[in-house]
Amino acid sequence: MPTEPGSSRSTPLPHGSEISFEDWAVTITDVLRGAEANQAIASANQFNDPAPEGWYYLIATLHLTNIATDQEAKSVSFAIDLRLTGDRNILYSPASVVVPQRLEGELFPEGSTVGQLAFLVPTDEHNLMFYVNERMSFDRDKRRFVAIDEGATISPDPALADQTPTDEGRTRANPATMGNTTISPAWEITLLEVRRGDEAAQAITDANRFNEPAPEGEAYILAYVRVRYLGQRDADHVSEISQSNFKVTGSANIIYPRPSVVPPTPKLEARLYPGGYTEGWVVVQAGIDDHDLMLIYEPMLDFSSENRHFLRIE
Repeated sequence: MPTEPGSSRSTPLPHGSEISFEDWAVTITDVLRGAEANQAIASANQFNDPAPEGWYYLIATLHLTNIATDQEAKSVSFAIDLRLTGDRNILYSPASVVVPQRLEGELFPEGSTVGQLAFLVPTDEHNLMFYVNERMSFDRDKRRFVAIDEGATISPDPALADQTPTDEGRTRANPATMGNTTISPAWEITLLEVRRGDEAAQAITDANRFNEPAPEGEAYILAYVRVRYLGQRDADHVSEISQSNFKVTGSANIIYPRPSVVPPTPKLEARLYPGGYTEGWVVVQAGIDDHDLMLIYEPMLDFSSENRHFLRIE
């Protein structure tokens, strides 16, 4: 179990805490959100999109100091991996918008600067806190959580451990049918809707004008999927899911390559803590004459089959 202050979402550091990593020291000095942050983003750049309905902007101001022992200048842009999470158990990355005060430049040791990052946050997200780590660090034990909301604390629902894996959906011989939830040790997955033919092709064309038609002899398939991460490791392990985790196969016994297309909105893409769920569209492709098609879900870099899922498309 984590023992260092701020190393768990259950015991985040208080707002304003300085965190010292190997090369950088960082303090989140200010947080602006809601109407004020929305206005600040709108004023920063005329091309910034307004927050979608049900969301708002949050702007974090960071104070960074280069504390490295070498004498090389380091880029501020690649210093800190700052993200945001809350009790929906989703890890949010910074929004792609221009902020009032950009985090940029290079610093020699003992040099300091101030800059901002912005996030889009659902209005029903509570117990907000920041995830903080050095950008080039692959040591999860170095990460720290810093509270945004006073008294913020998050612990996984103990009931997650009581979920029993299903037989349905775990093998090609027994794929889950549409609407039925298939459960593995780490994931719950449900196929909710499928679109094919001209309807799917038009939706993909509308999603992005640079999306190309399916290869000759094949066709796109749109699948709307809901997932929940149950967790397998520590309570603060985050797992990523996206279109890249899904492929399709059928009676021809071919696993078709993933298409390089932008899916319609909402696309299935999220980083989830245990208990977190999301849903959205994925795009796959298959031979037009193939039948008995099914989606295959496989976690990235998972060399076992215990979390593989099969979901019947037809």
